[in-house]
Amino acid sequence: MKKTLFILFAFYLISTNGLSADVKSFSEECALRVAHELAGTVFSGWTYGNYSSARRQLDCTTFISAVADSIMRRSGKDYTAAMRKDVLINHNDLGRNVAKEGPDSDDPRYAGIVHAIEKYKWGRRITDMSEVQPGDFIQYWIRRANGTWFGHASLIETVRFDIRDGHYKARIYGAHKSANGIAVSSFELLLDGRERLVYIGRIEDRAIGGSP
Repeated sequence: MKKTLFILFAFYLISTNGLSADVKSFSEECALRVAHELAGTVFSGWTYGNYSSARRQLDCTTFISAVADSIMRRSGKDYTAAMRKDVLINHNDLGRNVAKEGPDSDDPRYAGIVHAIEKYKWGRRITDMSEVQPGDFIQYWIRRANGTWFGHASLIETVRFDIRDGHYKARIYGAHKSANGIAVSSFELLLDGRERLVYIGRIEDRAIGGSP
């Protein structure tokens, strides 16, 4: 019920804030542009926390779900409850304490938005970090020094190759606890390395029915 109310509320705000509801090809609606647009209108002034329209707060996956929802609808596609569950990683049968044990690398559902991109054929997963570009979606899991794990979902804002250490690094855009809201990260995220799982995917125009 909360997720249904969220979508109805979000699209009410979209209409009242004057965002176009016309169907467009995705090439006109870059994922990063959609995310920034939602942050400046629908979610303007919202802070980080468990989703609550009353408290005007949302977490990382809720924001990413709203971006995916907007892209699908602007492209004339349905964004179903099952799709939303996959993006939110909201499954009752995952079967592990992810904070203590970490994600199951053999279970594709822990890839969240990237799993949805592959499952529903919205685009493709990016495995070569040299191909990562702004607007790609990311779901990652990192093991802390104390052994516990945490996950986060966002979009790539900028990416670069650090010639000093030979790794790709990115600043990410989304709802961050560290920013208490939607913002570009103050940190650069290492896109590979030990004690982490990083999933990156791209929604492609031709995959969702727009112009190639």
